[in-house]
Amino acid sequence: MPIMTRMRDSMPIILFGLLIAFLITIIFEWGMDYLGMRGGQSDVIGTINGINISYQDFSNLVKSYADNQKAQSGKEPDENQLTQIREQVWDNLVTQQLVEEEVHRLGITVTDQELVDWVRGENPPEDLRRNFVDSAGQFRRDMYEQFLSSPNQFIRDPEGRDPEFGSKWLKQYEASLRQRRLQEKLQSIILASVRVTDGEIRQRYLDQSQLYSALYAPFDAAQLVQDQDVQVTDTDIKTYYDENLDQYKVEATRKLQYVLFLEKASSSDSLMRKKDIEEAAQKARAGADFIQLVYSYSDKPDSGAYFRHGELSPSLEAPVFAAATGSVVGPIEDQDGLHLLKVLEQRTGKETYVHASHILLPLEGGEDTAATRALAKTIIRDATAGKDFAALARQYSKDLGSAQRGGDLGWFGKNRMVPEFEKAAFAAKPGQIVGPIRSPYGLHIIKVHGRDSRELKLAHISIKIDASNQTRTELYDRARDFAYNARETDFTRESQQMAFEVKEAQIQEKAAVIPGVGMHQGVSRWAFGESIGAVSEPYSVQGGYAVFHLVEIKDAGVRPLDEVKENIRPLAVRQKKIEKVTALAADLRSKLAQGDSLARVHALNPAISVQELPAFTLGGNIPGIGRDAAFIGTVAGLQAGQISPAVKNQRGAFLVQLLSVSPFDSTGFSSQRDMLKSRLVQEKRNRFLTDWLSMLKEKADIEDRRDMFFR
Repeated sequence: MPIMTRMRDSMPIILFGLLIAFLITIIFEWGMDYLGMRGGQSDVIGTINGINISYQDFSNLVKSYADNQKAQSGKEPDENQLTQIREQVWDNLVTQQLVEEEVHRLGITVTDQELVDWVRGENPPEDLRRNFVDSAGQFRRDMYEQFLSSPNQFIRDPEGRDPEFGSKWLKQYEASLRQRRLQEKLQSIILASVRVTDGEIRQRYLDQSQLYSALYAPFDAAQLVQDQDVQVTDTDIKTYYDENLDQYKVEATRKLQYVLFLEKASSSDSLMRKKDIEEAAQKARAGADFIQLVYSYSDKPDSGAYFRHGELSPSLEAPVFAAATGSVVGPIEDQDGLHLLKVLEQRTGKETYVHASHILLPLEGGEDTAATRALAKTIIRDATAGKDFAALARQYSKDLGSAQRGGDLGWFGKNRMVPEFEKAAFAAKPGQIVGPIRSPYGLHIIKVHGRDSRELKLAHISIKIDASNQTRTELYDRARDFAYNARETDFTRESQQMAFEVKEAQIQEKAAVIPGVGMHQGVSRWAFGESIGAVSEPYSVQGGYAVFHLVEIKDAGVRPLDEVKENIRPLAVRQKKIEKVTALAADLRSKLAQGDSLARVHALNPAISVQELPAFTLGGNIPGIGRDAAFIGTVAGLQAGQISPAVKNQRGAFLVQLLSVSPFDSTGFSSQRDMLKSRLVQEKRNRFLTDWLSMLKEKADIEDRRDMFFR
């Protein structure tokens, strides 16, 4: 039955979506009791308005998120990713609990009859409905009703153990629908006051569509007033400081020293991984299914893709393309780890690739001199006579990148090299030496090693040599011992004795970004909760662990005037310059008579240019001006032909004369009105929801103890 098949085929997608829905909305229906988060105090990882979050249940949610990430990426999350997942889970739990409290406070409920009416009504949930559409696009109500009555016929346990799997799935899906309705009702209540007026819609349309033309006279303070023409006193600096205190506010900061313990694979880790790939190689050569070996052994399952020359690492390129179809190649170790490959098939591709080396002799003053050509001929003679081309390249070639590799350029296809080089290389036969070939880079002597158009279908076992759990545990123990000794003695002295490099970082509480480490909320929470001299336990960071030492505390406040005085001086000078050009603009404006064009300003003062701006809208980027709020606000208040007063802006001042405004297009407005309204409503709702949630979090009593459990 096709629809049954479709339902079974879509099960992983449906279940994945359902799981995400539970992770997002799990508290709405069942509350914290569902997760057992109202337990005792011994393993409480945090509280949200008095609701305890247990370590075990928090860890279970983190594991669910991590498993989902692994299902999508095919890789286990590393420690840094796990830290990010924990932050995401905690933030979601806070949001969920606060929203649940609002649901209860507002008395929002969803009855069973509401769900029945929705599921069995004329417009069932779309994510469920689309599974019962036939090939002609028609909704099969009969099959849909049969599914609701007998879900076990349609959805079966992938492992074949639970005959009631479909019924349980449907019950869980019903619970997720209840969460959707609760969210919809909550949103409808908190967004009930969000309105968009006709005036706002009309203004948005005008800002986007109405064309303006104008004359513009900028008074650039930096160009029109020299520094020596401005005198700034200490009083001016103090006035500027007092009027701009917000610019000199500083967040609370902490200065840290830290030592990194970088995670590296040990010799035993390498030996273990080599044993794994050798075991895979032994099984492959004994006739085992290589594809199954890929999925059993490879860190990155990869089979069935075709590869062309240049798409494999150099260490794999030569042996793989030299192997016959059916051959197993490897194990081979390179910078990326250990590799074992099998050539499944080969075919002739549409492109030809060339493998070549070259020796580059530079031009002198853009010319190939007689001396350079003589040297080229000598090299060609020696290479043709059998002298090692790679040795000649290392001796003579000025292409330092390839010279270190004996001139080897690897495999390349068309349009990869300069035309002169490409033409010569693709015309030569394998083993042939050609040149000298002149290009903009110099004279090339080229040796072609091979040409090939084959594409190989490969199965690939790739094993990365990473630190084992035991190695990571030993590294953590080293870091913990260091932290203990640093507390008992002195952080700096202990670091010197252990020959560790001590790094420094200054962090802000809100940013939680640690230079050299990255975003780390846990370290930030520790730093802002400790006293000077404190030494942390090891924290998991990208690539290993870090132990931190708190060396300086600065509370939030305003930087003192003496500290910023010299920084303010050029700003005060600039402000004085702006005042001067504003006065100049006002003086010129006063000399313009009724009906004058703004262009007359240039005649009055040739230093001032007047330009006609290209047609612009108030909602877009204005050519030559950008999004200057002062300019936009001034133009919006002018009538056609009117010249503005002198207006200050960031660069100095300006005068503007509005020449014309396109008429209001009522037809265009009518056609776009609904779209504009929908967009404005959505923008307002998003802002309102964000502000509403931020307000809930600010008012909430939240205690975060995760740092006692996770490092």
